[in-house]
Amino acid sequence: MLTSAIEVFYKLPMKFFALALISFLVLFNSAYSKSRLGEYYMGFGYAMADGGKGADIEGDFLSLSANSPASDSADFVLRFDYGSVDSNTSDDSTWELGLDYIYHYDDYVFQNGMFRPFAGGGISYLSDDAMVRMKKDGFTWKLLAGTEVLFTDYFSMSFGANFLGLWSDFSQNDFSIDVGLTWWINDIHGVAFEYSHAFDQEVDFIGLKYLYSWQ
Repeated sequence: MLTSAIEVFYKLPMKFFALALISFLVLFNSAYSKSRLGEYYMGFGYAMADGGKGADIEGDFLSLSANSPASDSADFVLRFDYGSVDSNTSDDSTWELGLDYIYHYDDYVFQNGMFRPFAGGGISYLSDDAMVRMKKDGFTWKLLAGTEVLFTDYFSMSFGANFLGLWSDFSQNDFSIDVGLTWWINDIHGVAFEYSHAFDQEVDFIGLKYLYSWQ
């Protein structure tokens, strides 16, 4: 699995790395401490998809999400994603509406608060005519786990993994890894660079997200 992830990284088109460069230019102007866990904020994102298993897939995705603390150590995340996908066989769309529950283990933070592990689950409805994640439409379940790494007062990185499947057919599932870099520019505005690789369908997602916090 590690070898596959490394091979995917080297195959990423250069246009993907342009998004990373833009994010870094913005991030170096930041100077405020804030986390992606335990905060009220909305996310507005754009991502590009590339890859495909059995078909050459390229797509553009828009995302909208809202993060709200459910308690001192847990968050709810409401999310909606829509994508327009071109392949060598057809042009289709995909969308997903879901709700996640994420528990962050603040009592187990170590290295002076640098690491904040989390785990959780979610439910959603997925319409995936493009077969980017699943070969069927329907209600899905999700398990997730990872950690946020707080490098400085304003810069963090997250590492995570997701296991997604259909309620109606447990043989339909997919495993993905996620990496994200986040800078909070101030108390209200932030920006994130995010990368995800779905192993079953062999699709890469890379994009930028603007974060707006009202806390």
